[in-house]
Amino acid sequence: MAKLPMRFRILNYMLDKDQVALQHVLDGLRPEYGNEGQFNAKVINEHLMSMKFSGLIDEVGLEFSEDKELQVFYSITGVGRSRMKYLPHHWAPQARP
Repeated sequence: MAKLPMRFRILNYMLDKDQVALQHVLDGLRPEYGNEGQFNAKVINEHLMSMKFSGLIDEVGLEFSEDKELQVFYSITGVGRSRMKYLPHHWAPQARP
């Protein structure tokens, strides 16, 4: 099965989650994208920030990790959910692996 563009896959990943932080996205998508050059914390964080400023996701919380790193938590918005209709049928939320 072909891969989705990273931003759409991040949105797709967030659909059934209340909130996610950068590390959750990295852990969740590593099996699919882990061998790609774009799959690193800096690039994924840039995707998250871009999606936030586009209204696809919202910042919903902040917390310090055990390593004393600030974690930003995001959730998908109604606008983000509405974009899922543009996914190929086999990636629709009900058909998602």
